[in-house]
Amino acid sequence: METFDNLMRYGSISLLFWLAVLVYRDFCCHVRGKLGVALALSEIAYLVSTKVDPIVGGFSFGALLIPLCFPGTAFAWLFCLSQFDDHFSMKPWHWAVLAAQFVVGLVTTASLMAGYAEITTVGFAASKLITLATLFHLVLITWQGRQDDLMESRCVFRRMFVSGVVVLSVAILIAETFLVNRGFDEYLLVVQSSSFFIMTFFVLWRISGPDGIDLFVFSDAKASEPHTVVPVEDKHDLDALKRVIKDKAFLEQGLTIAGLADQLRMPEHRLRRLINQQLGFRNFSDFLNHHRVSVAQERLADCAERHVPVLTIAMDLGYGSLGPFNRAFKERTGLTPSEYRRQLLSDLELAS
Repeated sequence: METFDNLMRYGSISLLFWLAVLVYRDFCCHVRGKLGVALALSEIAYLVSTKVDPIVGGFSFGALLIPLCFPGTAFAWLFCLSQFDDHFSMKPWHWAVLAAQFVVGLVTTASLMAGYAEITTVGFAASKLITLATLFHLVLITWQGRQDDLMESRCVFRRMFVSGVVVLSVAILIAETFLVNRGFDEYLLVVQSSSFFIMTFFVLWRISGPDGIDLFVFSDAKASEPHTVVPVEDKHDLDALKRVIKDKAFLEQGLTIAGLADQLRMPEHRLRRLINQQLGFRNFSDFLNHHRVSVAQERLADCAERHVPVLTIAMDLGYGSLGPFNRAFKERTGLTPSEYRRQLLSDLELAS
């Protein structure tokens, strides 16, 4: 068991290090790439600190590695979130969760070294609560976005990676809470190292593929231009989709890709392929937001509607609340709807 664990553990560490190098080399300018590197390094620290206490020149590096282990689940959570949002950026509350895990790690490590058992227990408990909260949020986001991604290869990776993160994190929580120091440690270490090896190998295999770049970089191509020549068998379906777009069926509140497929009397998988390959969208929400924001720009530029509240326009366009509308509009124009309206009306006034 010891030999197999060493093989899996040091194999995982080597793969994680190589993954961090590749991601840093190719994607260090993108937030997903930075999160991927941070996640890989945190997992290396975890794999090392749970098995050995590195001593160099008589100095124990274990105390330095342990605090780096705590943010690992937060980095995994953030990396998974970035897979669901092509325009993902770190929000203040993301930083707050990450900082909380790191601070808890520092306090817990310090109390462990100083022999304050009660503080150590509270620290580990706090870290586990934060981990459970992030896992619950991740499962919720996964469920809500399960139909959104139009790229089948990325969709498969996302499901498998998120499932692996959740299962592995829950297993670690259970093992650390109920099974450590109960006679199962030798087996737990083997399962731990093997799981990390499988997960890391899967990610490396995925990013080395021809479409691996999609995990880290969002290419904002013109959605109005087809990416390929339209096959004859797709022409009629694409024409039907364009007619639906012209009729502004995308303004229906709560519209899903399944609902749009029903309107077109078309298999859902075929509609996904058309929107992705022929119209250039990677997410169904991007498809909806692109067309809805275009209509919003027309209405906000209309002097006759200058007194119509922005919330009313958002509801007319199919948004359930003002927040998602504001975010979608600003991502595409750089301005909030109110700022966009004020700027246009000001320009019209100066022109007159």
